[in-house]
Amino acid sequence: MEERESELLPVPYFHVVFTLPQEIAALARWNPKVVYDLLFKTSAETLRQVALDPKHLGAEVGVLSVLHTWGQNLHHHPHVHCIVSGGGLSPDGKRWVSCRPGFFAPVKVLGRLFRGKLLARLKSARGSGELQLEGPLQEFQRRESFADYLRPLYAKEWVVYSKPPFGNPSRVLKYLARYTHRVAISNGRLVKLEQGRVFFTWKDYAHGAKRKVMSLPAAEFLRRFLLHVLPKGFVRIRHYGFLANRCRQEKLDRCRQLLDAQVPERPSPQSDEPSGASSSVPCPTCGRGLMAILWRFEPGHHPREPVLIDSS
Repeated sequence: MEERESELLPVPYFHVVFTLPQEIAALARWNPKVVYDLLFKTSAETLRQVALDPKHLGAEVGVLSVLHTWGQNLHHHPHVHCIVSGGGLSPDGKRWVSCRPGFFAPVKVLGRLFRGKLLARLKSARGSGELQLEGPLQEFQRRESFADYLRPLYAKEWVVYSKPPFGNPSRVLKYLARYTHRVAISNGRLVKLEQGRVFFTWKDYAHGAKRKVMSLPAAEFLRRFLLHVLPKGFVRIRHYGFLANRCRQEKLDRCRQLLDAQVPERPSPQSDEPSGASSSVPCPTCGRGLMAILWRFEPGHHPREPVLIDSS
């Protein structure tokens, strides 16, 4: 969050959500890496293309995208949340172009462009052999069958939802802090495990976001939860537009110059190592941090009370 704070500009930010139709979500079950990657790329391209159109904005926006694959009841529901700057750099980089107050772009325009781009890319992935049509998808191994499967999707309106803009950058940070690193279900929603069933709370958005309790057989609960384990190494938070990694600092500096904005001060890094502890053992997960050994205990034995470290 500290990294993201240094990238925020003093402009409104919009929250746009792109959702895959269930027919495409079925493909993602068997091809998560390919389909989720297409969801990221296509939604970002859609936002950038519409924003660059002079009829809408005529500027390059900054986009931060976060993948979620679940709904409140843990069903497979792939969608990407996009935080979009309320304005952007003009094509020549000489002006900051602001969005209209409270409005980014028509959701129907976004939805139809998103639909066309994603379906075209799915056809291309099918032609190149990237899509694995196994299990219940075997019937689409013939090119004609796959085309027939996709054809009705051109007639559907795809769901793109644009929420009201965040009031100020601090609200963006609060949103990101609680939203970007969520998993399919938090501990706070788990109620109990009783007679082989898992009870958990969920919000029924079809009935005014009313909070309810659902119970599932333990095996079904685990099945639904594991639907949302991403492929190893898959990046679920990505940046596009003037926030793309290859040009981020240069373009952010230009944006601040045009907006007459100051660079936010970043807090000095602090070590997570306990005071007085010393260790040269690297963290086995990230390989960068150093681990402090507080106490040891033998296999089969309970640990003693935590050892206090002498800071003298």
